[in-house]
Amino acid sequence: MTRSFFGIKKSLFLYLSSFFVIFTAYIPLSHSAENAINEEQPAITLAPSNITPSKSYLVFLNLLDRKDIWGELPWELSEQNIRNVALYHSGNKLQHQLDKTTLSLIENKLSLSLIDNDINVKTCIQCAKTYVNVKKGSVRVKHSAETNKELQAMAKDIRANAFLMWDASVHDDVYDVQLKLVNAKTMDVIWTKNISETVEKEADIEFFEKSNWAVTLGAWGLEAKRLNTNTGTMTEVDKFTTIGVRNYQSSDLTPNLEYAIIFDVVTNLEKTDTISLTGVNIEGRIFFLAPDWIQKVKFKPYIGIGQVLFDNYHAVAFRAGTEISFLDNGFLEVGIISISENDIEIDSKSGYAPAVTFGGLSYDITLGYRF
Repeated sequence: MTRSFFGIKKSLFLYLSSFFVIFTAYIPLSHSAENAINEEQPAITLAPSNITPSKSYLVFLNLLDRKDIWGELPWELSEQNIRNVALYHSGNKLQHQLDKTTLSLIENKLSLSLIDNDINVKTCIQCAKTYVNVKKGSVRVKHSAETNKELQAMAKDIRANAFLMWDASVHDDVYDVQLKLVNAKTMDVIWTKNISETVEKEADIEFFEKSNWAVTLGAWGLEAKRLNTNTGTMTEVDKFTTIGVRNYQSSDLTPNLEYAIIFDVVTNLEKTDTISLTGVNIEGRIFFLAPDWIQKVKFKPYIGIGQVLFDNYHAVAFRAGTEISFLDNGFLEVGIISISENDIEIDSKSGYAPAVTFGGLSYDITLGYRF
């Protein structure tokens, strides 16, 4: 059976090329950066916390990972033309039982959250310093800026448009984070957020992370046609069902890319007595991620290349579209799929041609769930 589009050499070339792309897309880029900030530590001994530093940090990490925390903050910054923000720890370290390491980790998490929302974070060493004076039995904690003018001068020195005032504390098993964004020029409060959670001392704290695995159910609108040699008419199928699994890998080089390797079983569920096609699709895919604040509904445009394999047949498949996330782990993909139209030999049937014509350009709709 001759092929109308692919010759043997071209088919083999595309086959090897597509699997090379799949292999390349699946390798995550890995880069890491470590920052250490030294600050003055008061020469005062505090009572040890009932919660270990690692457990405390996991609680605060879960709090700061909530989707509703940042809300409209980026829009507020955009309206006031604020691009550079510095973190300022406004709390009194003597008033809560959190160690220096946990506070540094929380500040680092806040910086990453701002960067993920496309906000520039300015380094401000003096913003983290506190001074403790002990005189006649009394303890006084002094921050690096005591007045608005001092704070404005500090902002001018580091070229920051705003300060994110923050504090984190633990009292009676209540974990609390206070965030307040202040315009460095006018000292106006632009945005504020207070979040808290009660955690018992004996409770196990889990770090919830979205799984790298997903299951999917989809539909392709590709056509398959088989000629009735007796009547000269065509039997057509224009819907194929896909059931698949996929694995995701994020890029540490940039938060704006994500990769996936996809495995789908492809089959038609109607007119199977005349046309019965069952095969697999193996695909490498790249997702382009945008910061959450740009959109109320999270869109993830994607492009992918793969191989569709049936008995005695294979073809390169191109897919493009966008993923729309909903709930916590569900998603909907809407896109297009393109496969070159070719003849596929199938089981013989009296009165019908020995091959089915399959392929074309059509829609691709997929429902998925990360578990």
